Amino acid sequence: MDSHIARQPILDNKKNLYGYELLFRDGSQNAMPDGMDGDTATSQLLSSSFFTIGIDTLTNGKYAFINFTEKLITQGIPRLFPCNRTIIEVLETVPATQEVITALTAARAQGYIVALDDYVFNSTSAPLLQVADIIKVDLMATPVREVKALAKMATERGITLLAEKVETKKSFEWVKNLGFSLFQGYFFCRPEIISGKEIPAESLTLLKLMAELHQPDADLHAIEALISRDVAITFKLLCHLNSAWYGLKRPISSLIEALRMLGLDEIRRLVGLIAMSRITSKAPRELLRLSAVRGRLCELASHHCTMDTEASEFFALGIFSLIDTILNRPMVEVMTHLPLPPTTISALTRGEGPMAPFLQFINAFEHGEWEDMSQVAQRIRLPEARIGGIITDTLIWAGNIPI
Repeated sequence: MDSHIARQPILDNKKNLYGYELLFRDGSQNAMPDGMDGDTATSQLLSSSFFTIGIDTLTNGKYAFINFTEKLITQGIPRLFPCNRTIIEVLETVPATQEVITALTAARAQGYIVALDDYVFNSTSAPLLQVADIIKVDLMATPVREVKALAKMATERGITLLAEKVETKKSFEWVKNLGFSLFQGYFFCRPEIISGKEIPAESLTLLKLMAELHQPDADLHAIEALISRDVAITFKLLCHLNSAWYGLKRPISSLIEALRMLGLDEIRRLVGLIAMSRITSKAPRELLRLSAVRGRLCELASHHCTMDTEASEFFALGIFSLIDTILNRPMVEVMTHLPLPPTTISALTRGEGPMAPFLQFINAFEHGEWEDMSQVAQRIRLPEARIGGIITDTLIWAGNIPI
């Protein structure tokens, strides 16, 4: 059974990555298959995804927050996965029965962390507090008074608070002051524009290098001339090439030899990511990782479409899609400094043109909005059967890049 996997980052109060919530769906119908109950389907999806891809690849070695139903919890299914990577997320629909409490107590005794999803405190749900390590609070669905009450109650009990759907810096600061220490949402993807701030000269140079690399008429010798101007990029590129990931029989010390071996497309990706890692040195690290995933997802999706556009342009589209947040400058301003194709600039600045649907595609992926993803796939003529493989390949690739 083909499956779709999305992941939503969870950050700590310093905006460092703590883990991901993993979201699963059947890829062929965007729903559970006919004749299969939800528990069986979820078990198969989890087993297939984890054992095929690997939990470390999915989460970059961080925690995986996974939703479990009542039946799966009482059957001990969460304990099939490593306790140092898995956080058992108890759905709000799971009743606080003695069987559930007993199963979660046993899991915690083995080192598992238990999180209560969209928890609402009342006499019925109260028993779950005795097995809770984390309480997740949906800021969009929970009234302010209840958020404050839950924060006070959790703090008194020593339970970690996780705020969901944190979409703005203001919300982030508010719940952080209430005692929340984990945050899930796209507040860190939104630019905090600072009036009068200029883009640093070094960042502009690196951005222009990245843009030049993605020109359709670029060749290896022209790229070598561009890269060789930056000793730090050359050094990191050669170090990565000589790492165990490539398994070379002899070390490579020549830049042109490295370029010939890797090929134009791989060089564009690697040098772009290395340059971006320097630009994002003061931004949350997850922004760089997310930019990389966006670039690769767009690129792989373009391989299966009928558009007559270089795949490297789609990678550039994805990796530059968060550059306004990274630099805290309006996207329109950043684009004035970059020699990118008009179709790329139109998609990034106005959400228009033939490349814009690819940005909608990656946005739907990040939010786990499978129906939207399927609809966009139809618009760009991407076969739905390819989506699951594209996501899997992207996450595997993202786990092995030098960032």
